[in-house]
Parts: sequence; structure tokens; C-alpha cells
Amino acid sequence: MRLSKLFMGVLVAAGVAAVASADASTKKFNWNPINGAQETDVADGTIVVSQVQFDLGSTMKGTPIRKSSAKAKVRIDNNGASDEEVGVAVVVFDAEGNVVAAGSNGTKWGYLSKGDRTYYDIDFPYVYRNLDKAASFVVTLETRSKGTSKKTKYTSTTTETTSEVEPAPAQPKKSVATQTETAPPPPQKNATVQSEDLKPNP
Repeated sequence: MRLSKLFMGVLVAAGVAAVASADASTKKFNWNPINGAQETDVADGTIVVSQVQFDLGSTMKGTPIRKSSAKAKVRIDNNGASDEEVGVAVVVFDAEGNVVAAGSNGTKWGYLSKGDRTYYDIDFPYVYRNLDKAASFVVTLETRSKGTSKKTKYTSTTTETTSEVEPAPAQPKKSVATQTETAPPPPQKNATVQSEDLKPNP
């Protein structure tokens, strides 16, 4: 199974789980950035991801550090009349459908105010080595309006397997008898009194 299919399955499952309390929109684009930037039109209601700017980054050569500075800078506009929580994910694929970079970012506190624009940096720190082979990318936008209940309902398809074991027959309890032995009394010595007949001396 390709990694891309597995990752898309995770995105679908996450989308189903979040339906109860949040809205989401996903769209795929061919890789065609100009000077690193590519216009997009991923809209969830009045919230729009209007541009993604890619930076292939680099690593600190000559050091043991392998973390890359590769990232995507995402522009999001709130064109609505309410404040919104926002989350955005970017997944990049090569021509064969393999994932070559992935990440997400979004509202950490507060809201994206109505009429405002913001930018989120989505880092690709560890899966980046084939980013130069990118052929397409997917953007997922998730939003929740201010004041919406934060409770989320999840559907689980987990199957539990249990094995039944017959209980062992109960063992009869052994009564512990406490025997008290009475020590025999010590033998008594009979006192013998000897009497002598005293005779007068001649």
C-alpha cells in the first residue's frame, strides 16, 4: 500500500470525526509555484486559503543536524462576519502519489477576526528529502465559528476481541484446626523423711 493512500485515509477519518462540530474543505492542485508562490482557492464558507508559498529550505551542512528549514507559508482570509478558529494542512505528493512533505498549523489561541488576514508557516522538518520531486499538493482547511460548541462526537470502528476462559473449580477451603497441647505437669518428687531411733550412750 502506498503511503499516500494511507495518509489520505487518515485525512478522511479525521474529517468524518470532526463533522459534528467543525466544517472542512479539501482541494488538490498541480504543482506549479511561480517564484515559490501558488494561488489557491480553498474555501470553507467565508474562510479562504488564497495562496501557498513554498520554500524548499536546506539543512545545516557540515553538522550532524538533519532538520530541514523547508516549509509552506499559507495565506488565509476571513471574509465573513464572525470570528473563526482555523486549521490548515498541506500534503505534497510526487508523480507516483508518494508523500514527500506534510504538515499543519492553525489558531493557537483566540480567533481569526472577521475581515482579517493571517499567515501560517507549515514546517516540513523531517520529511523533505524528495520535495524537489513534487508534482501536486493537497490543502485541507478546517474552521469553527466563535461560540460554536467545542464538543466533538467521534465514531469508533474498533473491534475488540475477547477470549472466554472457564473459571477453575472452586477449591474447598481447608479449615485450619488449632490444636492446643497441654504440657504434662512436671513429675513431683516425694519427700522421704527418715527417722532414727536415738539410743542413750552406755
